[in-house]
Amino acid sequence: MSADLLAIGVDTALDNCAHYLREEQGLTDAAAQIDAVRVAFASVRAAARAYRASSDLVDVIVTGDRLDAALAACEPTDPHNDREAVDGLCVEENDDEQ
Repeated sequence: MSADLLAIGVDTALDNCAHYLREEQGLTDAAAQIDAVRVAFASVRAAARAYRASSDLVDVIVTGDRLDAALAACEPTDPHNDREAVDGLCVEENDDEQ
């Protein structure tokens, strides 16, 4: 992503990308993937802000757990995460087709 896209904010940049893919290119699956990334990013950001605003030990523990859960949700769930984008969709990489 270029610096210009990030200047408008990650949420807005991802939303604009998803809108373009969905409305202009008809790539609804790719747009849904970007929407999922945007939601995960928003969860991490909200959890990090809550953690930074924690005022006592109980808050630190609770918000730390929330941040850990949000970060864990961003980890790959597919053990074969060697995927590449083809036509806007994540697909398995195949070394046989060259």
